Amino acid sequence: MGWPDTVPLHAFVNGPISGTGPLRPSWCYGTPGIGRALQLAALARGNEAARQFAEQVVLGSITDPLQLAQIRDATLCHGLAGLLLTCDRVASDAVSPAIAKELPALRARLDAHLVQHDIPKDAGLLTGRAGVLLALHTLNAPSPFRAGRPALF
Repeated sequence: MGWPDTVPLHAFVNGPISGTGPLRPSWCYGTPGIGRALQLAALARGNEAARQFAEQVVLGSITDPLQLAQIRDATLCHGLAGLLLTCDRVASDAVSPAIAKELPALRARLDAHLVQHDIPKDAGLLTGRAGVLLALHTLNAPSPFRAGRPALF
């Protein structure tokens, strides 16, 4: 289960084509990013059913080997850094610990990718070195920001 990254006019008018599988689970327009947006909206509205649905769909996208195989780089936008950071944020506000339990496997996947391919050489935030380094810095912070809880300053 998941959401498409775009909905062409014919699919909007006629409905989705059967047999199409989920796409890449990226932050930018994939299921985890959309799921996080829905989770935050559900938190804001106090809608537990919508929150749990969003979290279940995100969990499904990161435990599906066919979806994960579509992530082929380390970048923030389309890659493992963005996926890991998004899932870390979803897990921080999730009802169930299931997503949090998947974070070490996602981190290992990112680390293995970086060993094999290194950090992207271009400087860009969304598709380059800066985004990957920012995600790693954020994930390694001693007490990262949690949207659903009050900040302690």
